[in-house]
Amino acid sequence: MRSDKTLIALLAAFLALPSAASAQQSLDSFIASSDRNGIDARSAQAALDIARSQADEARARLLPSASAQGTYQRNEFQVEIMISADRVATIQLYDQLSAAFVLNVPILDTSAWAGFFAAEQSADAAEERREGAIDDVHAAVVMVWHQLVAARGMRAAAVRSRAVSVASREAMQARFEAQVASQLELSRAEAEVQRATQTYEEANLQVVLVERNLQNLTGLEASSEEASLDDDLHEEAPLQTFMGRSDDSPLVRAARHSVRAAELSVDAAWLALLPTVGGSARQQFTNAAGFGPNAQWALLVTGTWQLDFLRPAQIGTRDSQLAGARVQQDLAAQQAETHIFEQWHRVRSLRAAAAAARAARTALAQAANDAHLRYDAGSATQLDVIQADRDLFQADVMRIQADANLRVARYTLRIRSGLDAEE
Repeated sequence: MRSDKTLIALLAAFLALPSAASAQQSLDSFIASSDRNGIDARSAQAALDIARSQADEARARLLPSASAQGTYQRNEFQVEIMISADRVATIQLYDQLSAAFVLNVPILDTSAWAGFFAAEQSADAAEERREGAIDDVHAAVVMVWHQLVAARGMRAAAVRSRAVSVASREAMQARFEAQVASQLELSRAEAEVQRATQTYEEANLQVVLVERNLQNLTGLEASSEEASLDDDLHEEAPLQTFMGRSDDSPLVRAARHSVRAAELSVDAAWLALLPTVGGSARQQFTNAAGFGPNAQWALLVTGTWQLDFLRPAQIGTRDSQLAGARVQQDLAAQQAETHIFEQWHRVRSLRAAAAAARAARTALAQAANDAHLRYDAGSATQLDVIQADRDLFQADVMRIQADANLRVARYTLRIRSGLDAEE
């Protein structure tokens, strides 16, 4: 039978919960990788690129445009007219060439200008939505990264739990061979080893799955580095410190740009009732000018005023869209405040949960140690020892989860408030 000193040393190895759990790289490296490789971030960037291109299209409609046209025509007959003894006018050649160059210049199109400004505001809103999407990605990375740290910590605890079970079985085997333990006690010890093995496999599966989720989010493959889950359980700054930053949320800023874009769209719909003025310059060349010169130019100014039933309907549509955009702005502001409010109170609750989990683990560690000592002294049963070891393992798991949840809540509070993790 093992000595008390050997037993205490073995328990110390099992009970010592490490202050650092194994993770891939630092959290910062995963966040940076998600900005470059994350599918959600790339999708938001693509939406921003589209919005910027649409603004460029609206701007291009306000700029001058040029066109050139050339033609070649092979005729069956050549037509000439004798104007005088020394002059012949060619009306049609066998091989007839002509070229025309046209420059169009928008002079007055107030509706198009308002549409351009609306497109710029929409592009600005898309940029803010991209920032909001990146915040969402960062929050997801923070959560999954801490899940990985916690999962690896639980796997390490499962390894230690199994080591204790194996040692207990070996000790029970020695007691059985010495005829001081029953076959039932040996069978129980063997069953506990199998249970601990199953627990380890489940923990290892969780690690593998979380590693995959993290790689999907960031495009960064797992490695093994130490990352601490310890938290000093400090209180956060007052709630109003964070709530005061809700107006600067990317989603709130995006909603403000969307409202402004909708207002400009309403202006564009009203301005479409006004006339538009455009100018053009044309230069033409031909080798069959007939009675005219071979090269000539012309300037043209055109005013267009179009009234129909579509434009009043468009004004009504834009007004409804503006009302909807203002509702979405109010909703975005409410959601920003709610996210901050929830996370601040979540941190407060999880601080208490983490403190309780640490106190419970300390108590159960002592209880497990006492159970082993009392069993060796003959004042406790094998079932008491098995239950104490199981309770301790669950306490380890609860502490790891509590610390991870608290750290995630702290990070998320800062992300939703637009703060750096260190602030």
